[in-house]
Amino acid sequence: MLSFLSSLSFFQSAFLWASFFTAVILFLHFFRRKATKRMDISTLRFFSTAAVSQSKAKKLRQLLLLISRLLLIIVLILIFAGLHDKRGPLVALRDPQSTLYSWVDPAVSMEYMENGKTSGQRAEDILGSLVNILPSTVDHYYFDHESGRFLLSREKGAREFAGRFGPSNLEEAVNAFIAASAFAANAQFVMISDFKTSTAALFDSLSERLVETNKNVICVSVTPSKPWNHSVKVSGSSTLKNGVSAVIHADGADLDSSFVELVAGDLRIGQKKIVCVNGDSVQVTFDMPSGVISSGSWGKIELQARDPLPFDNIGYFALTAERGRTVLVVGNAKRNKVIAAALKAAAPDFWTNVSLKEGGELSYEDLNSADLVIVNSFSGQSRILESFISGSGIDRGIIICLDHYQERDFGVDFLQRSGFSMPAAKTIEKGANPVLTDTKSDLWMGFPNISSSKARIYRYRNPVPGTPLVRAGNFPLATFVKNPKLEFVLLSTPIGITDANNLCETGFFVPFVDRLSRFALKGNAQTENIWYAGHIQRNPFFGTERSGALYDKDAKLISAWSAQPFVKVDKPGIYSLTSSTGETSVISVSTHPDETEMKFKRPVIPNERGIYYFEAQELLEQIKNLSNNIWSNWLWVILGVALCAEALLFRK
Repeated sequence: MLSFLSSLSFFQSAFLWASFFTAVILFLHFFRRKATKRMDISTLRFFSTAAVSQSKAKKLRQLLLLISRLLLIIVLILIFAGLHDKRGPLVALRDPQSTLYSWVDPAVSMEYMENGKTSGQRAEDILGSLVNILPSTVDHYYFDHESGRFLLSREKGAREFAGRFGPSNLEEAVNAFIAASAFAANAQFVMISDFKTSTAALFDSLSERLVETNKNVICVSVTPSKPWNHSVKVSGSSTLKNGVSAVIHADGADLDSSFVELVAGDLRIGQKKIVCVNGDSVQVTFDMPSGVISSGSWGKIELQARDPLPFDNIGYFALTAERGRTVLVVGNAKRNKVIAAALKAAAPDFWTNVSLKEGGELSYEDLNSADLVIVNSFSGQSRILESFISGSGIDRGIIICLDHYQERDFGVDFLQRSGFSMPAAKTIEKGANPVLTDTKSDLWMGFPNISSSKARIYRYRNPVPGTPLVRAGNFPLATFVKNPKLEFVLLSTPIGITDANNLCETGFFVPFVDRLSRFALKGNAQTENIWYAGHIQRNPFFGTERSGALYDKDAKLISAWSAQPFVKVDKPGIYSLTSSTGETSVISVSTHPDETEMKFKRPVIPNERGIYYFEAQELLEQIKNLSNNIWSNWLWVILGVALCAEALLFRK
């Protein structure tokens, strides 16, 4: 009984002050002066016993009338105060003073079709059912995925769902909710998603922040009951000259009696039948007729099969000229001019733009417009460069050279601030020859010699972190440093004009710098630009004093790109990119591999800390049974009984 009473609460406890009126009724009942009329009667002999019993009945009726009036007042107070059982997780939605914020996962995986309805539309229908039970005084704000803000909903019922490509915006929605509900004591946050593995992991990382808000959070899962999906992934465009290949995946169900079709431009090339068992993949290769192979050629491979998630059944490809890479060399410009000359001599079509900058001249625009940044003979600090290498630079090629003579060498200071031990300056009077690890790996394949007897290293720093790429004597000359936050090539000696070594005076220098630079790019996935729908890419026109326009295959303008550092394409397909100087290239935009996987996970819910998890059907049942936790329905019944008692018992 005590536990039951402790579970009762009030939405608006301020109305309880009205219980003072019960004292007023009691006072009027017991202390009001009753009007009496004095009559002189000679004898009571002629009065019947019924008169006495009638007097007792009158007193009983007055007592019942008192009880009904007290009950009437108490019930009215409890109705206005909002008596409820606070143990129900959804009961807070019936609070007239609450505010509802909702987020429906816009991931394209929510387009999964099951029983004639997508997961996203089921989510919108569930949200509509929740909104319908809200008191009329409650405001409902839904998260607008375009603006990234919560907007006030002006309509009841379910909205139409439309999925979109790209990473989850759950963190953006959580940040917006925390900001919007900071001064709302009774804010509720409803999140509806299919909870793919990546989304669930993101929620787990944000759950503590949600707990700290002390707000009610309701997670609803619309994960498909038996998910399965078939997908197509086309190989890179470099294979087009020998044909085009695609990998067909079967995830969750066998792929029987299906075929794939190749279309190049507007020409249908051919079909191939495929069979693939659940959990496996098959590769399909089409020969490309010589007449359709040229720069600007494009096409698609389409899987013709019944699929509940069809958006990834088409893979696009395009043949374009290889894009040149831009290089920024930071440090002493006089010493670094040989680095620029070496790259231009090694591959002028690949290293199309090599610029030199002193440390004090650096800007974010310089760094963001470069594919590769080489730091050499740079004395002093640069917050811009340091934040670039630590943050946005992880998707670029980075080479850092350590200098023996610099009093405040940037590379040495950066290693210390990044948690690495400071490498000591060391000297070899006779020098040491650089020795490659091999001449067969992708890094050194085809290199003239595994060692150079003419190249000598006299001064260097050791020990340096990372995996050795080339050695000199018993110390690493160049290493590859990689951890979750940093990724760069590190040299223990400078590579410009210096007396620490004679590298730039030998034939070893040009191929050495070229190979390390290409490796730095490859380590950061810059050797081939892969466009994924909905994912941010670096603007190819940023920092080039040019602008561009993106068109779809029907020549419809999609967007204009100019000074913004990052851009994205919303949907998969073939697009034409035209620059302000007249160059045109064709790009293929694919579906990100993570969006095709049918892997789901229940998020980790902190116990009894204001966050609740429901499966879709379970939530709908809770909505139907919500009246069991809201006492107002019973209170209205009691109020009606009290009014009837008042009408029956009242006598003038």
